[in-house]
Amino acid sequence: MTTGNKRLAYVGVLVVIGLVSVLRLVRALGDGDSDAAALWIALLVVAAVVVVTLAVVSGRASACAANAARHRPGMPVVPGFTTAAMPEIASGLGVSRKGWMPMGGSPVAVVAAPGEYEIWGRKDSAPRWTVRRGPGAVSAGRALYGNRHAPAVLLRDEASGAEFVPAYRPLRATGGLVGEDVDRAVAELTGVVRQPGV
Repeated sequence: MTTGNKRLAYVGVLVVIGLVSVLRLVRALGDGDSDAAALWIALLVVAAVVVVTLAVVSGRASACAANAARHRPGMPVVPGFTTAAMPEIASGLGVSRKGWMPMGGSPVAVVAAPGEYEIWGRKDSAPRWTVRRGPGAVSAGRALYGNRHAPAVLLRDEASGAEFVPAYRPLRATGGLVGEDVDRAVAELTGVVRQPGV
């Protein structure tokens, strides 16, 4: 199943759930069952909040990467979400952690510039800090993301570092379900060309 088909199926399921919920609400109101009506209203409100929140988060991840790409045209840009360590790393380096939640999940973009990796926040006009490129500077690993460890990309040099969950598919990445996206990000950042299906 392609990404487009998955997205279509996801939207279809949401529409069906929404229609069933509205019909049940109308029926409960028609029957005078205020308890059931209150339950269905609460479920619809929760569903709407979840959908809107996921759409906003997804849009912010894409906007962060697009912002970095505007400032660094032609350079590889990897979209992502911060891990819990990122605000601490920023504080340790004496740079801004503005807009980054302490548990991770805030939009971030990493640019593979010549000689270094640049760490960008959502509306930054310049990178917050850099990590020097070198052998072993980029690796796949795991990092604290929310309340659990998730697959992540780790950047390290002798003076600084960074950790992020790649967000090529932002909705999946919000839950830490990145699959092969970590390998894709490592390949893009290191300039290694991946063969399809490998």
